[in-house]
Amino acid sequence: MKIKFWGVRGSIPTPQTSAHIKQKIQNIVKNINAKKLNSQHEINAYIDSLSPVEAGTIGGNTSCIEIRADNQLIIFDMGSGLKNLGNHIVKHDQKSEGLDIHIFLSHTHWDHILGFPFFTPAFFPNNTIHFYSGHPNLKERLEIQQDFRFFPVALHHMGAQKKFTQLKHNSSINIGNVKISNFPLYHPGGSFGFRVDYGEKSFVYATDSEYKDLSKNNIKKHLEFFNNADLLVFDAQYTFEEAIHKEDWGHSSALVGIDFSVQANVKRLALFHHEPERDDFEIDNILKKSIDYRNINYPDKKFEVFLAIEGLEIVL
Repeated sequence: MKIKFWGVRGSIPTPQTSAHIKQKIQNIVKNINAKKLNSQHEINAYIDSLSPVEAGTIGGNTSCIEIRADNQLIIFDMGSGLKNLGNHIVKHDQKSEGLDIHIFLSHTHWDHILGFPFFTPAFFPNNTIHFYSGHPNLKERLEIQQDFRFFPVALHHMGAQKKFTQLKHNSSINIGNVKISNFPLYHPGGSFGFRVDYGEKSFVYATDSEYKDLSKNNIKKHLEFFNNADLLVFDAQYTFEEAIHKEDWGHSSALVGIDFSVQANVKRLALFHHEPERDDFEIDNILKKSIDYRNINYPDKKFEVFLAIEGLEIVL
C-alpha cells in the first residue's frame, strides 16, 4: 500500500509568502558561509541534506491523500491538493478505456471539496468516479458548490460518470481486496475517519476531529478504531492550549494524537491539517515539542512522529 500526501493544510489554502521564502534563502546562504562551503559539489550536497522546512515547503494545499493498493486508486478528501493529483493522474494513469477512481470524503466543508471543480480526470467521459460519504445528499452538496453563481462549470458538465454511495456509520466497504471502514468523528456538521486494511497493513485517516472527553470510557471506541495502525494521520491543527480555548471548533492537537498512539499501539503518527496561520518554522516547532512530549512522558515508546508534508510518499 502506497500513500501520498497532496494537501496537508487545514481550513484554507495557504501559499508561502515572499518574506518567508526570503528568510529561508537567507538562512541557507548564512549557513553555507558559516560552513565555508566553497565548491558547487559541497553546496549541492548541503542543500540536498536540508529538510523541506529549511529548503522547500510543508505545503499550502488543503486535505487530499492518494492511496494505491491492489491496483486500486483511492482518494481521501478533495481539498485544493486534488488539482495537482488530478494532473498527475492524467499524465501517468489515464487510459483510453478509462479509469475507476474512488473518492472518500470525511465531510463537505469547503477546504475538503474545493479541489473537485479543478480535477481534470472528472472531465474525461470514459472515467468513472465513485464518491463515498457518511453524509446524505452528497451529490446535491457538490452541485451547490458548482452552481453558476459560484463556479462557471456545473457538476453535470464534467463528463466523467459519477456514482454516489452513502455509507452507513461504522460500516466497512471493499474496493477490490482493500477494506475501508468509517467511524464518526466530532466536528461541526459531522465528520468521518477512515481505516484502510490491506493485507497485513493498516492506515487510519482521522482529520477534522475534536476530543472533548478524554475519559477511558469515551476514548475506548477511538482506540479500537486506531488499534495497531501502521500509520495514523491525525488532526494536529491546534496546540493543546489552543484546543482548550477553541472548544467546539472541531480540531485537535499533536499531544492528543501521541497519547492515542501510545494507547492504541500505533506504529507511525503523521501530524496533519496544519494551522494556516502558522508558517513552516512554527509548524516544525510544534513537531519538536511533540517529540519532546513523547520522550518525556513515554520514554520507552519510540514510534515515529512526523509532519505530513506535501509530496511525501509512504509505503506500508
